[in-house]
Amino acid sequence: MRMKKLFTLFLFTLLSTLCAVAQDSSTFQFVDKGGNTVANGTSLTVSELTEDEIMGNFISTGLSVKNTSDSKASVRISYQIETLDNGMFQICFPSSCITKNTTGSFVTTKGEMTAGEVRDLQCEWSPEAYGTCKVTLAIDVLNAIGTKIADGPAIQVTFVYADPSHVSAFSTEATVSERYTLQGQPATNSHQGFTITRLSDGRIVKSFTK
Repeated sequence: MRMKKLFTLFLFTLLSTLCAVAQDSSTFQFVDKGGNTVANGTSLTVSELTEDEIMGNFISTGLSVKNTSDSKASVRISYQIETLDNGMFQICFPSSCITKNTTGSFVTTKGEMTAGEVRDLQCEWSPEAYGTCKVTLAIDVLNAIGTKIADGPAIQVTFVYADPSHVSAFSTEATVSERYTLQGQPATNSHQGFTITRLSDGRIVKSFTK
């Protein structure tokens, strides 16, 4: 009986080791809405506010996590909220939603993703006033029992909610790339009515001039 238990323990250890070898830091990747990989160490700034009567206003990363391997694998997200001027930060991954209203280091629950699966992070900030929220997101590769076996990519996301009538409030380094009307026509700086302004860092600002 004792030998049988030892053999079972050995077999379990062997399988866990093989699983760890098969899964490494490249098993999971962050991807954008277009399916493009977001490289490790990337710093993103997002500022597009979604207004929802039921969910309230929020700014989303628009990112997902992809299992790039050819087998099922376990994953979770470790995240550090570095700045949270106001409101709530939420992440719903792999399945459960976790909401925080304070800075600190946290982890999501463990979940499994099938080979090639892409799953929405549902990572967003719900601001109550103008300000910023800065978060570092890191993928943890886990084994079958939930033990971390590898560090996946890590990125930093800065959420910005600023007065849309003052483009300069977003960043002193960003410049205006183009302006256009709601109908998609090019607009000048003196355009009256709604103007969509695209900044050099990729952010989009909507403003109104009487």
